[in-house]
Amino acid sequence: EAHPGRDFETEKDLLLPGYYDEWSKSRNGVGEVVGVTGDGTNDGPALKAADVGMSMGVSGTDVAKNASDIIIMDDKFSSIVKAVLWGRSVFDNIRKFLQFQLTVNVVALTITFLSAVAGYKPPLNAVMMLWVNLIMDTMGALALGTEPPAMNLLNRRPYKRGSSLISLPMWRNIFAQASYQLGLLIFLLQRGPEIFGCESGSTHHFTIIFNAFVFCQVFNEFNAREIGDVFDPFKNLASSPMFLAVIIFTVAAQWVIVEYGGDFTQTSPLSYDEWKITFALGAVSIPVGYIMRLIPINEDPESFAGFQVEGAKDEKESSSSSSSVGLLVILPIVAAVGYKLYLE
Repeated sequence: EAHPGRDFETEKDLLLPGYYDEWSKSRNGVGEVVGVTGDGTNDGPALKAADVGMSMGVSGTDVAKNASDIIIMDDKFSSIVKAVLWGRSVFDNIRKFLQFQLTVNVVALTITFLSAVAGYKPPLNAVMMLWVNLIMDTMGALALGTEPPAMNLLNRRPYKRGSSLISLPMWRNIFAQASYQLGLLIFLLQRGPEIFGCESGSTHHFTIIFNAFVFCQVFNEFNAREIGDVFDPFKNLASSPMFLAVIIFTVAAQWVIVEYGGDFTQTSPLSYDEWKITFALGAVSIPVGYIMRLIPINEDPESFAGFQVEGAKDEKESSSSSSSVGLLVILPIVAAVGYKLYLE
């Protein structure tokens, strides 16, 4: 179009030395993400120029291997599918961790700020915040960063280079969970002494707030296992031993900190009923996770590259039945626990 009368394909190297700049400009600076496979010395330049160069480990030459980013050790093209699957899984696991981490950050910083503005002592002291950060950073990364890949990840279109790491559904999930947790902590900050029969601003009062806050994070960790509209927080738990180990360790360590922390953590031992109530308040994060996914917010279509494969099931559609079953199991349990606590 810029050079009428010329054959671009045959004369681009002879008469149009700047064609690559024009090609880039016509595509806003970048094209599609390109992967190249090769095994010969002549494939070296293409492997080097590609976004992802993959050479053959058995039949490939040393030149091809040195020019590539990934070496396929068994020379099987099916291994490329596994590499794509694991790459998407790692990407999603990072996003799960970010969703969980940002929720904790928003709640912890906001409740500390609001309590200072309202004239309350900060309900979470330095040691409590250190433990929350340990849950959020180290334990959260171990739990959510080691989730195994699911085959339905291959049904999703690839993301563009410039797509946001935090999608619109993730922002919805973050703000919904943060709103519930903030509302709960503000309620406990104001009405907690009346409900639990303790002095306002006392160690006992702040321990109840701290315990409820930690259990909110424990149950929100289950919600964070899904970053989209799918509600299945207990899916394939048996295949995530690290996740289960982190949850068990967090609950056990929380019990030790509350019951035996004393002056060091500025906590006070709680009664059995107080443990039940704070546990139940934290468990409400699970049905909140279902309700927030009913808000119709979809990912920006412009964040995806390529084309939708015909016949490929959408993740939300393929998991709708399991979500419904999960809801039918969880909601009656939560309602029964809430009713029992109300009667007591």
